[in-house]
Amino acid sequence: MAPPSLDFAGKAIIVTGAASGIGAATARLLGAAGANVIVADRCGEAAERVASEIAGSVACQTDVTDPAACKAMVEVARQKFGRLDGAFNNAGITEVSLLKDAPIPETHLLPLEIWRGVLSVDLDGVFYCLQAELPLMLETGGGAIVNTTSLQAHISYPRTAPYTAAKHGVLGLTKTIAKEYGGQGIRCNAVSPGVVDTPLTSDVIHLPDYKDMLLAPIPLKRFAEPLDIARAALWLLSDQSAYVNGAVIAADGGYLA
Repeated sequence: MAPPSLDFAGKAIIVTGAASGIGAATARLLGAAGANVIVADRCGEAAERVASEIAGSVACQTDVTDPAACKAMVEVARQKFGRLDGAFNNAGITEVSLLKDAPIPETHLLPLEIWRGVLSVDLDGVFYCLQAELPLMLETGGGAIVNTTSLQAHISYPRTAPYTAAKHGVLGLTKTIAKEYGGQGIRCNAVSPGVVDTPLTSDVIHLPDYKDMLLAPIPLKRFAEPLDIARAALWLLSDQSAYVNGAVIAADGGYLA
């Protein structure tokens, strides 16, 4: 019997938030493994740049907070490749992304637009993607879905109510889809990244005092690189994880241990 494969030749895979960080690293890994990647991101120009590096890929400007845009993204997969074999629902933001340089207020002082802004991307966006992706997967024989959660799908920190609530919600959605669609050939799992060193986080996580605090609970004593998370997502999307459904991989260097 041939071993399960990491070969994605001929498979069509959507990656959201694919223009940078974890999403871009995953899109590149999938492309190297032979996948036809739909490189989806809110920034169309950045998505085009990543797609230009990956043979057989196509860029798709997608705002995951818009259900119609998510359906249009899946329609690109249908029109270009005639199928959808996998999806990495990875697009996300944090409170810091919306507050810019302003400090995060306590929950009772949090502006409602910040609450809604984070949940609209991190929770609603995953739901809209799932609603768009599932019908085509059902039509074309099933598939594998991976959702990006976070350490904060399991624990929390003060002043992170929107992000923590959203990521707990994504974990619940993942388990629900796994139960509901597993019998129809669709697996749904999640990856929970720890602290990841990306262009968006680097300036903050490497501040001397803050860096030491963040590293202290991580047994591996380093931050994740986007590729660390991408490799976990790739495995969950592959046939090597064919009996893994409704699970979450904590790619956190041992933080939760």
